Amino acid sequence: MRSIDLDHQLRRIIQRGRVMTAPAQLLAYDADGLGYKSFPPQAVVIPADSEELAQLIAAAKSLNLPITMRGAGTSLSGGPVAAQAGIVVHTSSLRKIRQIQADEFWCEVECSCTLKQLDEALKPYGLFYPPDPSSGTVCTLGGNIAMNAGGAHCFRFGVTSNYVLGVEAIMLDGTVHRFGGPAGGRGAYREDWKRLMVGSEGTLAAFTRVWLRVLPRPEKEWTFQASFPDLQSAERAIHALVAHSSFPVAIELMDPRFVSLVEKSPMAAGLPQDKFLMVTEIDGPEQLVDSRVSEVNQLLIKAGAEGVQYSDDPARRQKLWKARKVAGGLMGQLSPDLVVQDAVIPKRSLADVLEMIYREADAVAIPVVNVFHAGDGNLHPNFMFDSRNPQKLQQVEAISKRLMRKVLEVGGTLSGEHGIGNDKSSYMPLVFGPTATQLQLSIPAAFDPEYQLNPLKMFPQRKYAHAAVTTPEIYHVEMAAEEERLFSSFIDSIDGVATIDAQETWQHIDDKVKQHHLRFPLLHSPNHTIAEHLRASHFAPASSRFGPFCDNILGMNWKLPSGEIVRIGERVAKTTTGYDLLRFLIQSPSDLGQALQYVIRLRATVGDYYEILVHGNDESLFNFADRLRHSCWIHWLDSFDYLITDSNPSTSIRLVINTPANEWELCSKMLSQMAGNDPLTVTTQPIPGPPADGLPDISIKTTCSHARQLARSINKQFGLPSVVSEYLGILHLFFPSSQVDKNLLSSIITEHRESIHALGGDLLSRHIPADPPTSAERHWLKVIAQAFQQTGGRQTDA
Repeated sequence: MRSIDLDHQLRRIIQRGRVMTAPAQLLAYDADGLGYKSFPPQAVVIPADSEELAQLIAAAKSLNLPITMRGAGTSLSGGPVAAQAGIVVHTSSLRKIRQIQADEFWCEVECSCTLKQLDEALKPYGLFYPPDPSSGTVCTLGGNIAMNAGGAHCFRFGVTSNYVLGVEAIMLDGTVHRFGGPAGGRGAYREDWKRLMVGSEGTLAAFTRVWLRVLPRPEKEWTFQASFPDLQSAERAIHALVAHSSFPVAIELMDPRFVSLVEKSPMAAGLPQDKFLMVTEIDGPEQLVDSRVSEVNQLLIKAGAEGVQYSDDPARRQKLWKARKVAGGLMGQLSPDLVVQDAVIPKRSLADVLEMIYREADAVAIPVVNVFHAGDGNLHPNFMFDSRNPQKLQQVEAISKRLMRKVLEVGGTLSGEHGIGNDKSSYMPLVFGPTATQLQLSIPAAFDPEYQLNPLKMFPQRKYAHAAVTTPEIYHVEMAAEEERLFSSFIDSIDGVATIDAQETWQHIDDKVKQHHLRFPLLHSPNHTIAEHLRASHFAPASSRFGPFCDNILGMNWKLPSGEIVRIGERVAKTTTGYDLLRFLIQSPSDLGQALQYVIRLRATVGDYYEILVHGNDESLFNFADRLRHSCWIHWLDSFDYLITDSNPSTSIRLVINTPANEWELCSKMLSQMAGNDPLTVTTQPIPGPPADGLPDISIKTTCSHARQLARSINKQFGLPSVVSEYLGILHLFFPSSQVDKNLLSSIITEHRESIHALGGDLLSRHIPADPPTSAERHWLKVIAQAFQQTGGRQTDA
């Protein structure tokens, strides 16, 4: 299509926004943060608002051109670029913060709101949004969700997918769908479609606004900087920090090559140039975090650290972070081009993979430095080169290819936070066998079967046939595996992951892992299987601290309706490789197969379990609970529940914490003091493990205040006991006998379904079938189900 004709067509749709087709205007949109690979679009469109964006998407088929969504363009994987030319849609006008509900811990923002903009808006409320990619001053939340971004402080708090409550998305037919919402469930849909939207890299829909979970800011933060003479001593420190009760929010490691680079630049910080440099940070309630400082210092020294420095002064803390923060900018100044790779490996393979990186780069004289998120094994080797030299470009690409093969060989994955884009799409056949690829491609086939949205991204098969430009392959596509990789049985005590059978009971799992000083904290009933837990609820009491089951299951061997077994997910805790079928399937009531084994994420057992019970009238209990909810204590409480225990309601607040004996007295004292002058009775006691309330008969996910209201209303009407997660808005209802009244159960669900769906929440019960799919999702499910039923292949352990 001629530029003048395209310009005319677009201006008929975009009347209040902007249309750009002049070559000089398009130059700013031909690359992302990867830089050296450019893909000129035919036009750039900036819609004025979401309505104009919907009109453009609805017209996409008639335009017959690829459509690529773009935020700030800071991604590092060749994501928001026009790989087959076409139209780049820049969403910069959609940048409002629509609302912040501080009491409910959520906010609603438009897709081009930046992280910095949101952080500044949350500060007056004493809240923050945890994911913190290095480009946070300019990167947009829509882009973060598309790529499932992470950052330095995601070691403890998690990546973007852990905080997305809902997504409003425009499909290629111009229809607008809200998946989830403030309550963070499925809303009116049968399936949790937002799980597939997060990390989809602009290939399924155009995002307009999102609902995000936010947290109370920590009262106090301490930053530590330590030098280590070798990698072995740094590794000892990493493992010790992961198992310590302070559970750092960040553990960053920089190799001697990077430290030397910093010290030879104007950004010198006075660091020893032949050492590994670690920056780690702990936070929490002031008295609690202060009590941990000496132990963390001694832990680093015992591991072999030299020259440990630490501070709680904000200005001093910034200086301790200086070397880590200048990484990208410094290397960008020193090298014409830079490739920042992003792979995740089991931490036990760190030395092996780093040695391979140095050997490969040194052999062809390409400078490489390593700066990475050491706590979760997320590597970021930085290769510096000049892309104008064809030989150097070829060498960098060859090293990247061999690195990705090595990463997969040791049990890692291609990306932890940057995404696949077109930089790593050629490696996807190494990850996904024939059947797994078929299942992955069923997702875009359901929403965009011709691959018009962001083609040539994620999977090399995703080409738009009608594009005027057929871009040559950036890399040679790897040979597809002939066999499906499966998870074998293992317990990795260093990374804290293990394979378990779906039919194993929680008690059996606990018996296997406790000898490694590890625990699986999500529990309803010790004598029921994990599969039964998942049928009863997506959450457990300890979800207050550790999130839902789907955030604690990393992978699974999945039996398809055909009988074939395929691997879904990974064995590492951080991944954004492919569509998130794992979280989607774990929570799906559809007949798409069943899990045979799970790879579960384990947590360090740092001490004993203790319980604090607070008794009183509801007004006093709610005053106490509200104070506690808005404090950073919620980051340290395994469980924080409002209990209604019988039909003549006896109510209480239950707090459960896993902590060393030397911290228990301090925790108990501080939490008891929060009762203040309210007429409350506080009792404390050690308990043998996490609370086991039994499998709930009804599970409801809604907002915090709504869950509380529902619990009281249902108890008053039907006398049912309940447990309410005070922080996450989860209500678990229990019938008092083994004979569940299904008619009563159905009437409760029917009565409250509409109000819960309106908030983007959901209801489920292990006793009755799920609601039928909506008319909008029947087609999507049909396409996906066909892929799951038409399979066949060979399998191998991996």
